Amino acid sequence: MRQFWSWLGLNLGKRAGTVAVVGVLLTIGLGYGMVRLKFVTSNSSYLDANNVAQVDSLKYEKVFGGDLMATTFTMKPGTTIDNLFTPQNMVEMRSVEDRLARDPSVFDVVSPLDALELSSSLLASPDGNPENSLAARILLSAYNRDPSASSKAIRLSFMAASLAGEQAFPPSSQVFSNPAWVQFVLHNPSGTIRTAVTGFFPNDQHAAMFVVLHGPLSINAEARAAKGVLAIVNSAHFENATTMTTGVPALLESINNYLKGGMLTLGAIAGAIMALVLLVFFTVRWRLLPFVIVAVGLAWGFGLVGYFGIPLSLGSIAGLPTLLGIGIDYAIQMHSRIEEEVVLDRSAHPIQAAARSLGPALLVVTVDAVLAFVALWFSRVPMIRQFGELLVIGIIAVCIFSIVGPLAFLGIREYRSPTRGKDFSTGRMARMVVWLGSLPPKSAVPLALASLVIFTGGLAVEGRIHLQTDPIQWINPNSTAGRQINDLRKETGANNELGVMVTTPNPFSNETVAYVAHLGREQLSRYPGAVFPALGIVNVVDQLTEIPGTTFVPATGSEVAAVYALAPPNVRRAMVGEGGHALNLIFRAKTPTITGLTPMVHALEHSTATPAGIHVMPGGIAVVGVGLLDNLASSRTLLTYLALLFVGVWLAIRLRSITRSLLSLVPVLIAVGSVALIAYGLNLQLSPMTAVSGPLVVAACTEFTSLILLRFVEERGRGLGPREAVDVAGRRTGRAFMVSAMTAVVGIGVMATSSMPLLRGFGTMVALNVAVALAAALVILPPLLVWAERWDLVSRGLVRTDDLPREVVYAGAPGLEPSGAWASVGSQGNGSALQHHVPAYGESGTPPPPPVPPLEAPPPRTYGPSRGSGPRPPVSGWGNPGWHPDPFAPGAGQLRYWDGTSWTGQVRAAES
Repeated sequence: MRQFWSWLGLNLGKRAGTVAVVGVLLTIGLGYGMVRLKFVTSNSSYLDANNVAQVDSLKYEKVFGGDLMATTFTMKPGTTIDNLFTPQNMVEMRSVEDRLARDPSVFDVVSPLDALELSSSLLASPDGNPENSLAARILLSAYNRDPSASSKAIRLSFMAASLAGEQAFPPSSQVFSNPAWVQFVLHNPSGTIRTAVTGFFPNDQHAAMFVVLHGPLSINAEARAAKGVLAIVNSAHFENATTMTTGVPALLESINNYLKGGMLTLGAIAGAIMALVLLVFFTVRWRLLPFVIVAVGLAWGFGLVGYFGIPLSLGSIAGLPTLLGIGIDYAIQMHSRIEEEVVLDRSAHPIQAAARSLGPALLVVTVDAVLAFVALWFSRVPMIRQFGELLVIGIIAVCIFSIVGPLAFLGIREYRSPTRGKDFSTGRMARMVVWLGSLPPKSAVPLALASLVIFTGGLAVEGRIHLQTDPIQWINPNSTAGRQINDLRKETGANNELGVMVTTPNPFSNETVAYVAHLGREQLSRYPGAVFPALGIVNVVDQLTEIPGTTFVPATGSEVAAVYALAPPNVRRAMVGEGGHALNLIFRAKTPTITGLTPMVHALEHSTATPAGIHVMPGGIAVVGVGLLDNLASSRTLLTYLALLFVGVWLAIRLRSITRSLLSLVPVLIAVGSVALIAYGLNLQLSPMTAVSGPLVVAACTEFTSLILLRFVEERGRGLGPREAVDVAGRRTGRAFMVSAMTAVVGIGVMATSSMPLLRGFGTMVALNVAVALAAALVILPPLLVWAERWDLVSRGLVRTDDLPREVVYAGAPGLEPSGAWASVGSQGNGSALQHHVPAYGESGTPPPPPVPPLEAPPPRTYGPSRGSGPRPPVSGWGNPGWHPDPFAPGAGQLRYWDGTSWTGQVRAAES
């Protein structure tokens, strides 16, 4: 494997031109797949096709239509709904209805005029005698069947008042152009609006028209339908009133528009800020190269997503900033390592050395991230699984190009123009990383226990965190769609609804009618704060006879059939389906979110107390929202567990040690537990995207912990003691880690600037927790490694003990102060002369040997001895890794290790 990485590092640099040409061709070919990306925002993104809620919702939509659009009529000052039905307005309303009915995407239209006609037909009589109206006959029937004398007295008084009121209107004045007649038809004798028409006339200042689209429609078809409805309604002019049209289709159109533009906008903002971070803090040559590398990798990734046909949904908006934030770390690490080999180690083959040292580690952390993202595939929510697929493909593409790109581009750069940089291991960021990891080893056990406490605490509050599954709450409340949805609620009292389909072979039997009436009353009684009275053909009759203070007397089947016969065709279509075998009940929601309907939906889904032959099934967007909530709640913790399990098993296999795997996961447990504790402590309502932050935090944190652990093992392999290995690793990688941390937080945190609450909460929450995760890795892991290495638990098996020198001379940086029996220092005032004499591996407590003369740094070497530049090592074993007479101390009787391409800092005494 070392030979492969050496070959890769050498040939990518030597053949950078070929690599560039192939890279351009691949980028064009793979990037073309982005034109095939599909945006999907519909119920199919929230629930699986075989999910009970999805199946029920599709059945309901097939019979009674899909998503709903509502047009509210707001009366002008000085007028009420009694003044809405002028001759001109009625003509205009019928024209709008006819034009909407001809739209192939429209299932049904029910206007205020239809509701008024039905109510008027019930009150009017064929011979002008109010007592012969259908409403009077139904009221009289209920009076005769009422078993309570007191209740009958109330009914009698109500009927007398109603008849007296109607007698004031001769047949010639019972027309809608007469505001007094409209007022009588819509109001009870007490002056309140009749319950049966409150769905269309919620108050005296507003009326509503409902347009039901066919279902299910694709997001593009629904967007076109919404535009068509808006165009027709907005082209009409109504006297005494203004109109506003909105609803779920308009909401989905707004989300779809943001999908297409918001992803690029967020990506551009993240990219600009990350570029600024690189320019200011990443003090290397070609400091923007990592950004170019990750951009090409993302083009590959999203192109592959297009070729694989993975749809982009709401979750996909977060994909670009997330991959930018996490993926750019690979390019930063590789770029920094190459400069480290050039500037600090002055390797003869810096590209090969960087490839051998860091290439395998990058593959390890890529698998870490992939497995964490694979956990999302086990979600019961399609859009979260699609988000996981996007992340897996994207991170693999980014990793591949983050290895190939820097090796090729920096390889040819170092060949043509070798870097002459200064020692960055003494910079502020390097010192900060060393300081963060400077906790004493004795703190390791308390830190490990703290991680378990935080993780357990996070699990304990998981069930108390609120999930926001109402799409209305996902969009920008200041957008047109957001304002109109909120205005709809203010004006009519509702912006959500729950449909209930009752299927029966005998829809107009007394038994069915009594059951449906009882069902509507029961739901209103059990959930008075959640819903308004039900709308339905049975409920119209039931609410007609519903008089305060009276006992419940259900209507008869023949009475409901008579009302159904009087209803306009579009009302009948909205109320009864499947050839008369399905009755519709519509509950307008009082709650501002779908979540408030959860108990009612669950009760209806598991309703068993139904007469033989009658089946109750809730449907519509409320059912889908509740199903989404259930799936998120049931899988949120599971996804985090799976991510931890997958990554933990992989690290145990790759690192060949359960202990090393657990050490890597200690900071991860703190980060994951913090996600839940922060959300609970701040009383945040998590959107569907925020609810899957656990695997993202696992991916980000294990990336850092794996790199830190592997670099610690690498330094131990050079013969450094545990404390010195941690400090040297921190000094040399500190700049890369700090810049990576900043870019990761910025890449994800930029979503906090989104206008959509769905993404704003996700960006804030995940960026905060990624920051916690990275801080935990830098603070907690170093003392854990030093502590565990006392028992030989970290480097054992990863470092060959027979290759370790008895005495090691390490050319380090100024300010590195080893202590105890691990090392002694001799210095002549410069970093390259600082030497650490470390006992042989496994030895401790022995006094250090006396200082030796400072090691002179090897002469600068340009890239590649095969190019003929720079002296070859003066040993006969050129090209063969092993111990050879030290060319820098001839005659000193010591050996130095040649790794196959360059001299290392490892020396030992020659055997006598």
